[in-house]
Amino acid sequence: MYTIKRAAELTGISLSTLRAWERRYGVVSPARSDGRYRLYSAEDLRALGIMAALVQEGWSAREAAAETKARLSSGGSVPGRGLAPGSAVAGAVSDDLVAELVEAAAALDPARVSDVLDDAFARAAFERVVDDWLMPALVVIGDSWADGRITVAGEHLLSYAIQRRLAAAYEAAGGRAVGPVVALGLPPGARHELGILAFAVGLRRAGFSTAYLGADLPAGDWVAAVGARAAAAVVLAVPRQADVVPARQVCEELRTARPDVVTFVGGGRQEDVGAGSVPLGHQVRAGVELLESTLTSRRPA
Repeated sequence: MYTIKRAAELTGISLSTLRAWERRYGVVSPARSDGRYRLYSAEDLRALGIMAALVQEGWSAREAAAETKARLSSGGSVPGRGLAPGSAVAGAVSDDLVAELVEAAAALDPARVSDVLDDAFARAAFERVVDDWLMPALVVIGDSWADGRITVAGEHLLSYAIQRRLAAAYEAAGGRAVGPVVALGLPPGARHELGILAFAVGLRRAGFSTAYLGADLPAGDWVAAVGARAAAAVVLAVPRQADVVPARQVCEELRTARPDVVTFVGGGRQEDVGAGSVPLGHQVRAGVELLESTLTSRRPA
């Protein structure tokens, strides 16, 4: 039998997603220890592996749970690449959840915010949820704050809840990291971390070793960190116009001190940075693929 923490490590599924799949879809029914802790069997791990593979292929969580139960009852195996999803993630993670998230923030209800996030991230693969739901949801949340539907306190509550969720996903993906080191963070003065943290999760899930350096990092510290970790690449988030000049300074100092390191930029103002940086676009999946192909092309034959 396995504890929930060990089950998460073995399956690569976050703790919150494990709980959500159990509560909402009944894909597993773990036993309980005398202390009421969840205990997962080998059959539970097999069920979770099948469901995770289906969700990774693009199935909605509800469809994946039903298919997992059917496969287990018929002795079926884990799916392979190329299975067609039953529906697009746009249908799996709907606009209704954005409205629920706004309502929960307006009510300053952290438990409800957590439930909505559990629901969203349990419905599809992490990258799909971030690209197709979370990032658009953040725009709606910003608009809701601007027009007074959410107070500053509500916006902070939401941001903190999302940051905690992304940080948990980042830690859960740590066991996959074997590839080149990539340092990620924000330039001096920049503090909007959600986008760059989500991208860091995507990189870890793709097998990259990452050094997440966080917000508001001075240019000199970027150079020192890259040297200390022997990073092959840097990813800077440039979400605001005010972040462009500090990001350009970081890029120029890195280009002088470490010309072998590729500097990528993401965020709303990535095209304005220049200084030899490579824009990543606005999707986690596509950005990870671009970074990987760029680094691969630079490796000696």
